[in-house]
Amino acid sequence: MEFLITLALSFALILIALLVFRYVGLPIYRIEAVNVKVLLESVLNQQATEADWDVFIGMPIRHNLQLDDIRVQCAMLAEHDMHVRDGRVHFSSDGRAELAAILKRINSELLPHTEHYHD
Repeated sequence: MEFLITLALSFALILIALLVFRYVGLPIYRIEAVNVKVLLESVLNQQATEADWDVFIGMPIRHNLQLDDIRVQCAMLAEHDMHVRDGRVHFSSDGRAELAAILKRINSELLPHTEHYHD
C-alpha cells in the first residue's frame, strides 16, 4: 500500500513540475554581446574565474553567429595562451593582445547594434 501511495505522489509531483515548466517556461541563459564584453574585460583584468570562462566556452551561442564565432575564437586561443592560477584565468601577452582586439571588435561592431546595451 505504501508503494502505491509513493508512486501516486511521485507521479503527481512530476505532473505538477511538467505543468509549471509548460506554462512558466524553462529557464534560459542567453549570452549577449554585453555579457561577452564584461567577461573579456574581467579576463584582461585577471579577475575572471575558470568557471566563468568554462560557461562561456562551453555553451554554443545559436542566436548570434558573430558571438559564436568569437566564442570559438576564444576557445582556440585558450588552448595555447591560457593557464589557470589560483582559480583565475590568465593569458599570455599574445593572448591578451588577441583578447583586446576581440573586445575592440565587440565594442565597435556588436554593441551598437544590441538593443539591451546601455552606457
